[in-house]
Amino acid sequence: LSHLLIPPSLWAVTVGGCTSVAESSASVEISDSAGVRIVLSRHPRWTGDEAWSVPAEPQMTIGVMDGPEEYQLVEVVAGTRRNDGTVVLADRAARTVRLYDADGVFLKLLGGPGSGPGEFLSPAKVSVVGHDTVMVWDESAFRATRFDAEGRLLDTRSMDLGTVAKAVEPPLYPGEVEPLPNGQSLVRLVEKPGKGALPRQFRPRSGALRVSDDLSVIDTLLFFGDTEQVTVDAPWGPYSLPAPLGMTTWITHSGNPPRICVGDQEGPEILCIDPDRSRVLLRWTSGRRPVREEDVAAWREANVLLLGEKVAEDEILRLLEPVPIPEHRPHYSQLTLDKAGNLWVEIGPSAEAGSDLVDHLVFDPTGELLGSVPTPPIRILEIGDDYLMGIHHDELGIEYLKVFEIRKESTE
Repeated sequence: LSHLLIPPSLWAVTVGGCTSVAESSASVEISDSAGVRIVLSRHPRWTGDEAWSVPAEPQMTIGVMDGPEEYQLVEVVAGTRRNDGTVVLADRAARTVRLYDADGVFLKLLGGPGSGPGEFLSPAKVSVVGHDTVMVWDESAFRATRFDAEGRLLDTRSMDLGTVAKAVEPPLYPGEVEPLPNGQSLVRLVEKPGKGALPRQFRPRSGALRVSDDLSVIDTLLFFGDTEQVTVDAPWGPYSLPAPLGMTTWITHSGNPPRICVGDQEGPEILCIDPDRSRVLLRWTSGRRPVREEDVAAWREANVLLLGEKVAEDEILRLLEPVPIPEHRPHYSQLTLDKAGNLWVEIGPSAEAGSDLVDHLVFDPTGELLGSVPTPPIRILEIGDDYLMGIHHDELGIEYLKVFEIRKESTE
């Protein structure tokens, strides 16, 4: 096996040492450090009439509170759109992958619940490869399944995580897997805790591997911190929970061969790794946004759901009371590479009073900041050239898929 190790803190490597400035302007400064291209954006490139926009009303909606089962969404975790406009959705809770036409009309199921060929235990990722071939990754079976454009089963391919684990030094072990369009896989590492005392606040170690389809090449892309944790004094002893508005690491990819971008939320910067293995560090100068009371309430509610079978709600809230609440949100959250290679960086709820929009910074493929695009409050699944697809929950918790237009007329 080939195993290429990268220093544990790539960001530290890029900041330290000799840095040469290659290009500078009023809005952007481009330099090089340790072979990494650094693009610092001080101001967006767009002027007022150039900015992209996303209308508030969706082009298409899928989902019902009551109605046919094929329109009831339970836990959609992945979605994509084929070249013919067909929408593909993976519903993990329902253990189904569904096809809808461009108007949101149900077409058919791909496979169904089960453990056999063409069936799913926990469908987690969907992608389109080649000419409208759909690939589904089952995170419980560690298996990729491909269907042709008509929905017929083509083949299945399982991954031997034991082989991957042998290339990793404990306490890191293979965790989440995501197939890439070129046949490789992206493997996220997780740290299994030791027997020592848990710190009050900490970030477990993590990392990402790029694995060839036959497992003959296992390369380490980089190491980083996992989701920030806090330790509370539960009735059974010290217990770690996700910290309120804690830092985590986001990974996104797009293209074939794929570009991969990674952000660990330690600062306003994101590392992108291009198919030729060159690296670009995107930086910007905008500030962080304050934590809102509803953000803290959502964190408390999530922990009540997590611990509700073990501890009464009032006891859970008592355990959470001593946990320090940060003043500011992380510099950003979700990362999404669109199909053109632009990176969308979610920086949080709009700062505009009374607005329920979510602001995103958009960086072009070179790493330069284009500007900010407010979007409706959805969990983004995919961004195409002219559309944005994501999940919305209404006040009753009913789940809907919504597809919005991205207007770019002013830039053409």
